[in-house]
Order: sequence, then C-alpha cells, then structure tokens
Amino acid sequence: MNESQTVHEPAIVAQPLRPYGNYVLVRKLAEGGMAEIFLAKLLGADGFERNVVIKRMLSHLSNMPDFVDMFRDEARLAARLSHPNIIQIHELGFIEGCYYICMEYLAGEDFSTTLRQAGRKRQYTPIPIVLRVLVDAARGLHYAHEFTNELGQPLHIVHRDISPSNLYLTYQGQVKVLDFGIAKAESRLSQTRTGVVKGKYIYMAPEQARGDEVDRRSDVFSLGVSLYESLTNVRPFARENDLAILNALLKGDFAPPTTLRREIPRALEAVVLKAMAPRPEDRYATAGEFADALERELAGQVGLATHAQLVEYLRGQFGDERFAEKTRIPALATLKAQAAATPPPPPRSSITISVVSAQTFVEGAGNAQVTREAGARRAVRGKRVLALGTAVGLLLLGAAFTTWRLSAVPAVTARIEAPAPAGNEPPPAVAAEAPAPAPGAETLPAPEALPEPQTAAAVAEPAPEPVNAPPAKAAKAAKARAVSLGLEDVQRVVSRASARIATCFERYKADLPADAGKVSVRLTIASSGKVKAQTQGPLASRSVGRCLETQAERLRFPAHRDQEVNVVLPFDYRVAR
Repeated sequence: MNESQTVHEPAIVAQPLRPYGNYVLVRKLAEGGMAEIFLAKLLGADGFERNVVIKRMLSHLSNMPDFVDMFRDEARLAARLSHPNIIQIHELGFIEGCYYICMEYLAGEDFSTTLRQAGRKRQYTPIPIVLRVLVDAARGLHYAHEFTNELGQPLHIVHRDISPSNLYLTYQGQVKVLDFGIAKAESRLSQTRTGVVKGKYIYMAPEQARGDEVDRRSDVFSLGVSLYESLTNVRPFARENDLAILNALLKGDFAPPTTLRREIPRALEAVVLKAMAPRPEDRYATAGEFADALERELAGQVGLATHAQLVEYLRGQFGDERFAEKTRIPALATLKAQAAATPPPPPRSSITISVVSAQTFVEGAGNAQVTREAGARRAVRGKRVLALGTAVGLLLLGAAFTTWRLSAVPAVTARIEAPAPAGNEPPPAVAAEAPAPAPGAETLPAPEALPEPQTAAAVAEPAPEPVNAPPAKAAKAAKARAVSLGLEDVQRVVSRASARIATCFERYKADLPADAGKVSVRLTIASSGKVKAQTQGPLASRSVGRCLETQAERLRFPAHRDQEVNVVLPFDYRVAR
C-alpha cells in the first residue's frame, strides 16, 4: 500500500491515564460540540478490565437543560435497543458534575472514512461491500423502527441522522448504526418542536427538511442517499449553497446513478430511486423491505460480501498497522508501564502556553436545531465562518451541525459558527465537486480520472473537460478545479506556527490579566490564502494582541475557491509565575 494513501492515527501508547469512577480514561478519541469521547478501561474484581468508550458531556453544557435532556435521551433510548447492527450502550452515569455514556468499543472504521479512503486510491468501493453495509444497517434500523415498550406499544423510533458517518464497520466484519442522539421516539423526554429541523441536511428526506412530521420512511430515504453516494462517489443533492440543496432536495433533482457509473446494475439503480422517492408513500414502506430488495433484486447479478470479505477489504484498505492499533489495545498494566517510562518534557521557560489541540468527534454529536426562517436569513450571506469544537452551530436553512472528521494536531481549538461546504461534512475525496451531467448537480469522474488530492481533507480535483467542451462548460470546470479550504488545512498551517505564536504570550506576559485565560484571534482568509487578523476582547489593544495579529498575518494558507473564509482561533494560556 502506498504510504501516502494510508490513513494513520496516533498509536495508543504513553498517554496520560486518568481514573474516572469505575473506569480509567486511556486517551481522548475525539471531541465535538456536545461531548468528548474517550477510549477507557472498565475495571472489575481480580484484575478484570474491558475496553469501552466513554462519551462525556462537555462540562459547560451541564447547566443547559436542552442538552442534558438530549444526552440522557440518547442513552436511555439506545440502551434499550439490543441488536447486532446497533451500537450497544452499557451505562448512563454522572461523575464530576457531568453525565456520561459508556458504550461498547468498536475497532473499525466509519463508512464515510472508508469511502474517502477508496477515493484517495481512485477507486469505487466494491458493490458487494456497499450492499453488505447497507443491508446490515437497514436490518438494524428496521429493528429500531419496530421496537416496542414492555406493554407491546410501538415507540415509533426514527433515527433522523442516517449518513455514512453514522454507519460503522468493524474489523470483525460487523456493521453498526451509531448515534441515536437526535432520534425521535414517542417516549422521549425531549421532543422536537414543529418546524425545527435536526440532522445532516444533505441526507434528509424532503419532509424532514421542511420540518414536517417524519416516520421510518424518512430513514429509508437517508439510506437511499447513502447508497447513492457509496455507489457513485457523488452526493446527489450537493450544490453551491444550502438554499440550492433545499431546492434540489424538494424537487428530487439528481442524476440517475447509471449516468455517473455505467456498470451499476439497473435493478440496483431501481432500488436507489425508489428509496429516494420525494413522496414517502412512493418509497419502501420499511427499512426491512429496502434490505430485502437489495438482496432479492441483485440475486444472480451481484452478491453481498460476506462478513469475512468485509474484514479483508478493510484490512486491505487501511493496512495491518491501523488494524493492530485498533484491535490490540494494550492492557492497563502495559499502559501504566509505558506512561511511567516516558519522561516529562523539559520546561522551556517560566511561562507555559497551552495551545489546545483540535480534536475530532466520532459519533456525530452536536446536532443543531434551527428554524427554517433563521437559516434562510443566513443562506443569502455567501460567506462561511469556520471553526472547531463548540456546543452548537447556527446553520444555513435548517442544516445540521457540521461534524468534522480530522486528524488531531497540536494546533488550536476553534468553534463552528456556521457551516462549511454544502453537505455539512468535509466532502470525502470521492465526493468532491466536479462538473455534473445534470444542471446544478455536482459529480465526480470515474476512478481512473481522479487526480491526486490537493488538500489535507483529500479533496480531489475533477477530471479535465474534453477538448471539444463548450467554453461555458470549460469555464465551469476550471472554476470547479479550485478546492475549498478545509479545516485540516487551517489546523495544519496554524499548528506549524504554534511555537511562534506562543512566543507572544511569553514576551508580553505582563499584559495577561490572569495566570490562565483565553485570547481569541479572528482570521479573514482571502481566496489567495493571505490573512488579515484581529484580536478580540480586551487584549486587542495591548502588545500581546498586536503580536498575535502580526504572527497570524504571517500565516499563508492554500489558495482556495471561497471568496472569504473566517476562522476564530481561541488560544488558551496558562502561566507559571
């Protein structure tokens, strides 16, 4: 496997171990707008230990009833669902003033990452693998849809946030549905108000995007969109902005799958089109029917991959090193020995500046709820404000909170103020924008036409237009070849300059009002990559603020297609007097 095509994660070694009730937190896996995720060890008698995941609500949200209720609802609802294709919740607890959820540890990759990895290699994900993932996910969803209480009364559960990022593939060959955090059930404490939209907008059913009542057929639609994307490497409703996404979604405006990938069997295309029918009554009535259709209609043409073949595919895509890191978690005694053998870093000076690491969020937490009216007012602005890791983001036209899947780097933590690219996720390499065969649609060329990724987010450049392409189409293609500035790019550039930025705090520590605090710097990044910086708050007029602005304006980002990108970077500092 080509080294440049392999996705690597930090090895699980020499990490700080922290007792946490009956658990030991091994390392932070991710952080999002609502919670932080830890790999942990559940401890018991006689040296018993088990690898688990702790999802802990962010401390500053603990006094916000809406978030507390949503978090508790997720645990209470998901814990009642016991199915091989749904992640298992073990416990809801309360420690150190915060709620947490303990869930099973899954060694594997989410489906979105798997699609991106195939895109980096200029491949399509094999159809048998795609069918295995979607069939198993549909079986798990059907179980949830059919679930009843102890009296046999249906709970009418609807997940409402199905997308490739919430489908998880394990190195044991399992497919799991994740994140019932915004699921609707009649028994839930926290109910969605009429006209409030939740979920990832680009995968929503039309009735969900309108804020209307939803049922299981809305999840069937989202399964259909996920199937479309995994077969064609294209998000069917991806457009230049959220208003255009809404229009395409409500009109059912997307290119048939076979126009993008000719080898897709017609029977499979028919399943996709029925699942994505604009009217609920025209779709499959249940997720079980959707799964049956995939198995029945493709019989004799394309078979489903076995679970062993799924394991083989994942290992082949991500490599044995990644497989070992995720499946062979050291015992607690080994982790303690590794931590003890690692010397602490030597002190650099009398002042310690902490530029907090930007982390990722695994399960799609932080889904925002916004009214369509508020979103419409923002949809006409045409500017994006990017940042990482807050409680909620105000999104365009009912779009969901953006879930970014980036590798952690020693850079900054920022907050999302508004969405980034249409689609509410960093587009995988296989879903980059490209000239479309249908008006307004965004597509990608076949795998052999995919060039090398141009950004840290592996956004692929579309294939060149034919020589005889009309001038207007050629111009559109040229425009499409400019990449969007991804959050990975922001993190990478800032992290490289973090030491230089930290010198501002050392040099002007007399300006700091306390031994610990936060200073935010707003960057306005032009399409050329040049930066204008403005320190926010009371330190803006002081030497430390002017120094931060000077250092920030020395940063140079990749040229990108966006007219302007605004990023807010909050730097935490701690001073040892």
